[in-house]
Amino acid sequence: MLNTYVRKARQMGKGARSLERPMFEMLERAAGRLSLHMPGAQGRAPFGTIDPYRLDTTELPVTDDLYAPGGAIARAQELAARSAGAAHTILLHGGSTAGIHAMLLYAARRGEQVILPRNVHVSALNLCATAGLEPVFARPAYTPDGLPYMPQKSYLEALEAHPHARAMLVVRPDYYGGLYWPGDAVARAHALGMLVLCDEAHGAHLNWDAQTPNALELGADVCVQSAHKTLPALTAGAWLHAGAGADAARLTRMLRMVQTSSPAFVGLLSLDDARAWMDAHGAASLEALKREARSFYARAAKLGYAEGGAMRGFACDETRLVLEAPQGGFALAGQLARMGLDVEMSDERRIVCILSLMDGESRLRRLLTALETIGPQTAQTARALETPPRELPERAAALGEAAFAPYEAVALRAAVGRISAAHVGLYPPGTALLTAGERVTPMLAEYLSGLDPARVFGLNADGTLNCVQ
Repeated sequence: MLNTYVRKARQMGKGARSLERPMFEMLERAAGRLSLHMPGAQGRAPFGTIDPYRLDTTELPVTDDLYAPGGAIARAQELAARSAGAAHTILLHGGSTAGIHAMLLYAARRGEQVILPRNVHVSALNLCATAGLEPVFARPAYTPDGLPYMPQKSYLEALEAHPHARAMLVVRPDYYGGLYWPGDAVARAHALGMLVLCDEAHGAHLNWDAQTPNALELGADVCVQSAHKTLPALTAGAWLHAGAGADAARLTRMLRMVQTSSPAFVGLLSLDDARAWMDAHGAASLEALKREARSFYARAAKLGYAEGGAMRGFACDETRLVLEAPQGGFALAGQLARMGLDVEMSDERRIVCILSLMDGESRLRRLLTALETIGPQTAQTARALETPPRELPERAAALGEAAFAPYEAVALRAAVGRISAAHVGLYPPGTALLTAGERVTPMLAEYLSGLDPARVFGLNADGTLNCVQ
C-alpha cells in the first residue's frame, strides 16, 4: 500500500514539472495581436481590472437569483431597461443565442409559423428545428455593389403569403452595419396580431446613440442585444429587452428552458459595468468614434480601399468598419492576419471590423499603418463562382423533419439534388446559404466546394454534407 502512495506522489510531481495550460497559452498569444473583432472590451475593464476567481459565486441568500431576482440583479435589470427604453430587461449570460431562443419560444408554439429573414442567425433555425416551429423566409435583395439586405418588400410579401404566422423577426443591424427597418411591414405584422422580434445583437450601443433609434423605439415587441459585441462586457453577456405589454414572467420561463440554471455572476457583473460605463461615457464616445471612422475612410481611400458598407445610399451603423479590398476580402484578411491583425469577418470583396469604444482611435491607426505597409492594390479578376448564389434553394421537406431525419454523408458535388439534413453557410456571419430540408443546387455545391473549410459551418470535417436518406 505504501509503495502505491509513493508511486502516485512521484507521478503527480512529474506532472507538475511538465504542467500544461493550453487554454492560457492560447489566450496569451491571442492577446498580443490586434483585435478588430468582438468582444468590445478589447482587454480593458471599464472600471479597472478585477480578479474573476475572487468574485465568482452562485445564488445565495446574500447574492440574488437571475430567474427570481429581488436584489442586485433586479436593480441591474431595471437600470439596463431604463438605458434601452424597455419595460423589462433580463440579463443573459448565454449570449444572444439564448435570447433568440427565448423570444421565439415566447412568440410561437409547436407547429406555428414564424417569418424569418434569410439573413437570420443559424441559432434561430436550430430553435425552430428543436421546438417544432415552421420558419417561412423573407427573401433578400442586394445593393448595387452586391451587399445582401432585407427590403421591406420582402417582409410584406411574406406577410401576405403567411398572414397567420405568430411572429416576424428582423435582423438589425446586420453584419455589415445595415440599419434597414421595414416600418410598414412592422405595422402590418402588428395589425395581423403578430409579435415583432428583433435580433439586435450587433446594436447594443444604439441605446446610447443620439442619431439612431434602437429596435424598441422603432416598434419591436421583444429584442435581444449582445453587449459583448460592441460594449465593454465579457463574452456571452447580452440583454433581452421587452416593451410594454410583454409578459415578463413568461419570457423568463422560456429563457430558463434554454439557459443554464447556474449563471456566471462575473458575466452579469460585466453587463452591469458596461451599462454603467455607457451611461457615463457612451454618447460622447460614440460620436468620437464616428468621427475617427470617417477620417480613417478618407485616408484608406487614398490607398485604394473604399468604404464597402451599407452607407452607399442606405442607413448604416457608422461604427461598423467595412472596407472594400481590391485584392479581395479573403486575401486582405489573410495579409492582415500574417501581420498580427485579426478582422471580424471577410467575404469575397470586403473585410468587416468591429471597432472598440474603449480605444478606437489607436486601433484605426494601427490598421491604417498595416494598409500602408501592404501598399496600394489593384483589382483582381474574381472567379464567377466567388459570389454566393442568390437564388434560394427549393424546400423539399420541413426544416425540423429534415434536421432530425436519418442521414448519410455525401460529397458536395454528389449531393446535387439531394435534401440537406444540415444548415450550411459561412461563419461569421452565421447565416445559412442552405437550410435543412432544402435541395442542394449545382451552383451552391460548386460554391461551397471552393471555400476554405475553416470558414464553413454545417459540413462534416471531411467536407461532406449530411443528406436525408
